[in-house]
Amino acid sequence: MTSECLLCQSPVNLVFYKDGEKTFCCAGCQTVHQILATQQALNNVSEHPLFKQALKSGLIANPRLLEEINSQKIGEKETLEKLHLEIHDMWCPSCAEVIKLTLLKEWGIAYCYVDYTTDSATIEYAPVHITKERILKLISNLGYRPNFLQDPRQQVLSRTLSLRFVIAAFFSMNIMMFAYPIYVSFFNEQAEGYAQLFAWLSLIGALPVLTYSAWPIWKRFYTGAKVGLWGMEALVVLGVAAATGLSIYEMWRGSSYVYFDSMTVIIVFVLLGKMIESKAKFSAKDSLVQLTRALPRRGRKKISATKNEFVSLKEIHIGDLLVVLSGEKIVLDGIVEEGEGICNESLMTGEALPVPKNVGMDVLAGTILQQGSLVIKVTATSEQTALFQIVEMVEQDIGHKAQYVRTIDSIVKWFVPFVLCLAIGVFVYCLLFNQQDFDQTSLQSGIIRAVSVLLISCPCAIGIAVPLVESQLLNAFAKLGVIIRNRACLALLGKETILVCDKTGTVTEGKYTVLSGYEKLSLEEKSVLKALVSHSNHPIARSVDQAIIDFEESNIEKIEEIIGRGIRGYQGKIPYYFGSAIFLQQQGISTPLIHLRKNMEAQTTVFFAKQNICLAAIHLGDRIQPEVQTLIQSLKGIKTLLLSGDSSLAVEAVARLCGFQEWFAEYHPLQKRELIEKLKKQGEIVMMIGDGINDAPALTASHIGVAVMSATDISIQVSDILLTTNRLQILQKMHHLAKKGHKIIKQNLFWAFFYNCIGLGLAVYGSLTPLFAAFAMVMSSLLVLINSKRVYLNK
Repeated sequence: MTSECLLCQSPVNLVFYKDGEKTFCCAGCQTVHQILATQQALNNVSEHPLFKQALKSGLIANPRLLEEINSQKIGEKETLEKLHLEIHDMWCPSCAEVIKLTLLKEWGIAYCYVDYTTDSATIEYAPVHITKERILKLISNLGYRPNFLQDPRQQVLSRTLSLRFVIAAFFSMNIMMFAYPIYVSFFNEQAEGYAQLFAWLSLIGALPVLTYSAWPIWKRFYTGAKVGLWGMEALVVLGVAAATGLSIYEMWRGSSYVYFDSMTVIIVFVLLGKMIESKAKFSAKDSLVQLTRALPRRGRKKISATKNEFVSLKEIHIGDLLVVLSGEKIVLDGIVEEGEGICNESLMTGEALPVPKNVGMDVLAGTILQQGSLVIKVTATSEQTALFQIVEMVEQDIGHKAQYVRTIDSIVKWFVPFVLCLAIGVFVYCLLFNQQDFDQTSLQSGIIRAVSVLLISCPCAIGIAVPLVESQLLNAFAKLGVIIRNRACLALLGKETILVCDKTGTVTEGKYTVLSGYEKLSLEEKSVLKALVSHSNHPIARSVDQAIIDFEESNIEKIEEIIGRGIRGYQGKIPYYFGSAIFLQQQGISTPLIHLRKNMEAQTTVFFAKQNICLAAIHLGDRIQPEVQTLIQSLKGIKTLLLSGDSSLAVEAVARLCGFQEWFAEYHPLQKRELIEKLKKQGEIVMMIGDGINDAPALTASHIGVAVMSATDISIQVSDILLTTNRLQILQKMHHLAKKGHKIIKQNLFWAFFYNCIGLGLAVYGSLTPLFAAFAMVMSSLLVLINSKRVYLNK
């Protein structure tokens, strides 16, 4: 059979692509034709910019397009990065497909998913082979407008904070050099003339630090004071203000005893703590933006028997008909009215096997139609779908986890009033009851003692005691392959009492793997089998295609795929078949009896036949992740629970094999969340590990939500921790490292408060002058800094 491609007029001989009565030479031509038809631009196809660019990039007039894409293999050792884009000006799902095909042709692109319904794209690429700029240019050349999802305003804020810190650190180091003659003059009166000069230089150097660098501290103090909340900034402001006032007063009296070096050091340490916090600060806003963009925006509504039109989901009502084609996302819950297909529901339900869909069966929004075409009758509006309920529930929970509460703030709220009362009490005591002569008036004595109290209580060491340790933990976790997205979870990390694991994609690989069955085939038979499966997007066919490597495909004609059943092709007049037992039996071919393997789950068997003879029974299954059994056994003192939406038999088999203490099966997403809430009410500190959309509510409800490397964008966005490696054994190392961090934090806080208590006692008694109080404050901070470095030590 020979014909011409409707778009490029190339001859079509063997494998071809059909859209009704329309014939195309390749997937690229079919996709580009659909876009031009949607834009009503078929009159002068050869002059259209999209046609020219697609022809130039080899996207059309290329019968071997899919083979070229499949041959673009990235090395296993290549470092991949993920890029999220929002793409404007897409007209239809074919626009998403043409972008996907164009990018996948490029060397260095490992994965690409473009979703027309949300105008979003997720791309995994190897930076050593292709740059972000190159990816954006490829999309722009096709006539679309790609944008990054990151908010540039947050980056500007981060740069501003860094600039404030740099300025404060620079002037602080210079002021400390100026302070040397001042300290010398305290013991040597001959150096007093130089001391006064350097005191004025210190004042000039302190002005930028007190104004520009310290502005965030003043601002937070002011906003807190307006509503009666006293945080760590209150003590900083009181200490700095008292030191500044006393320094200016001393300079007015002609003395050189100033404390500008201590003031600026305080500000430097506080800004350092803020920078450490901001580097790993959990951004609820960014997460909610990502979640909102993950929701579909429009669907293909069936207007009449011959007309379909993309409309906003707000214009789709219950009872309307939607058309869904192969590879597209189902945008609303519904019931199949016409057609048949195969749906991937693993992200929503946890079911690893693709689910066949026929007339009368339910479909879920957020699932993907991998094969076939469906007409569905809408049963729920966009606000009533299971996907929307999941996102809405996640949005409610994520706000509660977004607030990072510093350990010091819960202590400072009573410590600030105490210090203020103590300073005022000391001042009043010196003013009214002091009868001793210190060569100063009672007023001056009261001021000196009160300022000493405020300086020694300035929470420099307290303020950096926790952030410094957490910063060391973040770096140590990063080296293990653990990214902390929500800093608030560090307070509970290492204290978890129960570990809840999702099954599909977390404990198991979540994908089909060929286990056995094709080894006894001859070289010619393997070549024929590869030729059949390479022209299908079904997960089973793709797994078999990937398993049969280093074989050239045989010349197979008239390849035909029967959706959900199998594939048929001819080598000359000899028919070959690949598919299910039912498919082969319909062809009059008997199949052998199959026994399932006990150490695998999500098992299935397909058959390969020639004429009326079954040549092979090929077994596929979902493997359990390596190290899972070792991890479960090593977590002593922590309960383990397996949670899944999959069938009871599959969940129980995996739970017993891995050693989980409890397991729950056939749980839908909101039931998972309810179970997590129940565990929390029982007093458990819950760590949840998952990867799918169906895990998102449970991840946000848990104390510590962990997303694995292969997780969906939604799961990553709502997680507290992201694992960048498939090795789950690092969870044990993460647990022990977090426990060590908590121990060091307690040591830092004990020392900081011990120092404060001793210093306050000496200041009240009058044995600690402001000069030595400032020096002691700096030394205390250095000790905390050194102790925090111990996080990296082995013991």
